[in-house]
Amino acid sequence: MTNQRLESFQTAFQNLQLLPLITPEQLNKFHVEYGTEILEELEHLVEDCSPDNNKIIFTGHRGSGKSTLLGQFCRDTQNRYFVVFFSISDLIEMSDVNHVNILFAMAVKLMEAAEERQIKISSKTKKAFYQWFSKHTRTEGSSVDSSIELETSGEAGVNAWFVKFFAKLKATLKANSVIREEITIEFARRISDLIDRINDIASAIQSACGQEILVVIDDLDKLGLEIVDRVYRNNISALFQPQFRIIYTMPMAATRDLSLRGIIQNATNNKIQSMWATKLFPRGEDRVPNASPVAEAVTLFEKILYKRIPKELIAPEATQMMIVKSGGALREFIRLASPS
Repeated sequence: MTNQRLESFQTAFQNLQLLPLITPEQLNKFHVEYGTEILEELEHLVEDCSPDNNKIIFTGHRGSGKSTLLGQFCRDTQNRYFVVFFSISDLIEMSDVNHVNILFAMAVKLMEAAEERQIKISSKTKKAFYQWFSKHTRTEGSSVDSSIELETSGEAGVNAWFVKFFAKLKATLKANSVIREEITIEFARRISDLIDRINDIASAIQSACGQEILVVIDDLDKLGLEIVDRVYRNNISALFQPQFRIIYTMPMAATRDLSLRGIIQNATNNKIQSMWATKLFPRGEDRVPNASPVAEAVTLFEKILYKRIPKELIAPEATQMMIVKSGGALREFIRLASPS
């Protein structure tokens, strides 16, 4: 194998590890348009929100491309809303997720996004927020006053302080189970205090930037069903109390529980958006021997693959076989294409 061909395979291997596509760079390089109807429906659900009905559940099959689609949706709407899009798995150990630390993580990401976008919140208000975060996570907050003073005076170096603060805060939430338990115990008894703080942060941001808030929380659809029960069935009223638009993800399997689905439908006023795996065969033909897959689906999967690996590096019959064996799940298709 020539060095050039070896390098092509190595690059293709690296490209096949990128899923979901989150960053603008990844999207510019590998994005293939799909799920247009779902994006439009989700946009309508968000636009139709009212102060009393502004929570949406987004669900779908594992590997159907939900995270990439949500990332695209957030970029498409960022000129209309102050959008905060994050994965719960980046802040909380998945086995330890509950309604309290979901809400606490939301507060963290709202404030971090405000700093990243240099939203001008009054120093007094900001100081109160940072002291609150420091108190509940045991994060060093002794330099809050001086750092906020530096920011208001326009001195250099203050951004580095905020970046360091949030890096330490997020690392603490992710790795320190004792801190997470303390937060859960405290706010489980006084959930209204946590909701009030989240609403205060959101209100300060909205007043400063003039945009309404939209928070999108990814990877809640990867929770085990027992945890889903704990989060949604038992505590959905708490999750729905923040006074701004929120899109929560949920496992498709959980929506098949008729009792839980009824709770979700009632709480959201039926604002549930589902995303299915791509249909590879016409209805009723998926088990017919030698059935031909839908041409549009094949073309979509080929585009996705050939964005990541040069067409000449893979035999056409191998591509077709992987498409069929993927079952219409994008993640499974990429996994099959990866040499590892």
